[in-house]
Amino acid sequence: MSTPNDRLVFQIYIRATAEQVWEAITETEFRRQYFFGSTIETTFETGTPLRSHGPEGQLWGDDVVLECEPPHLLVHSWRSLWEPAAAEEPPSRVTWRVEEQDGGLTKLTVVHDQLEHSPATAEGVSGGWALVISGLKTLLETGTALTPSRG
Repeated sequence: MSTPNDRLVFQIYIRATAEQVWEAITETEFRRQYFFGSTIETTFETGTPLRSHGPEGQLWGDDVVLECEPPHLLVHSWRSLWEPAAAEEPPSRVTWRVEEQDGGLTKLTVVHDQLEHSPATAEGVSGGWALVISGLKTLLETGTALTPSRG
């Protein structure tokens, strides 16, 4: 049976180009400023590893790029390795969709799904994604980070 936490959807409009939003998602130094200090390592080629590390270098995610169409689509698996209960669960999936709009705006949609058998992951990320994409928007539009901390 499906529950509301099996599929989390977040949308935000950002005053930036699709290319700028894509860079914010994929460039590790930019990401560090809004995504809890984390970094990523990947070539973004389909089937390749996507690893994320916490601010002190600890492994937070050991995932796989499932689909990548720059600057519009990135799909990857997700395992929350920083949380012991979530680390034991099967991988879920995150989809980043970047759609340029009229008037100098870009719509960013982040869907985190395949959470049916990952309740600890769903609980752990349900509040975090809104902060992450809000931080991305704020940084792109103002040049100043929200500087969220893990907590």
